[in-house]
Amino acid sequence: MSKKTVESIVDQQQHYLIALKANQPTLYQTLAALHQARNPLTVAETVDASHNRTVHRRVSVYAAPPTLQQQWAGLKTLIWVERWGVREQKPFQEQIGYISDLALTAAEFLLHIQQHWSIENQLHWVRDVTFEEDHARPGGHAPVMWAVLNCFLLNIVRQLGCRTIPQGIRILANQVNRVFEFLTQGFPPPK
Repeated sequence: MSKKTVESIVDQQQHYLIALKANQPTLYQTLAALHQARNPLTVAETVDASHNRTVHRRVSVYAAPPTLQQQWAGLKTLIWVERWGVREQKPFQEQIGYISDLALTAAEFLLHIQQHWSIENQLHWVRDVTFEEDHARPGGHAPVMWAVLNCFLLNIVRQLGCRTIPQGIRILANQVNRVFEFLTQGFPPPK
């Protein structure tokens, strides 16, 4: 995310919580050094043992140094997130940095970050992996139409209460009449 984009967010009186990526290596390294050298303002930890995995999360919040506040519009806090544990019987460890114009506690940032990943996992990952939207052929209106149909299918599958998206697709396969009922009569009440 560019400084100009962040400035535009602030100009529109909105808030931001932005993950630091490879395109901001200096900012990421500054946060990593800050994490090593200073005590955080607040810390929150959770452990999630579900879906055959164990994930520990530790969020540390730091006040943004004045030099960074001058460079990034509205910047108040730097957030360092550590995740480690076991996924698919393999250990993992990762660190992610965030910047924000909000002055929240570590527990509050942890909640917002988990909500973001929930959206990512429930929508974007499904669309990217199950429907392979990232590999759609360019040209004309077809990619947009497939995206609309995929969203429609996701909604039907979720309304049916299916455990997984592939399970829902299998249930609806070759059932054009049932899909047509959704189009003409609406979705059934949730289970």
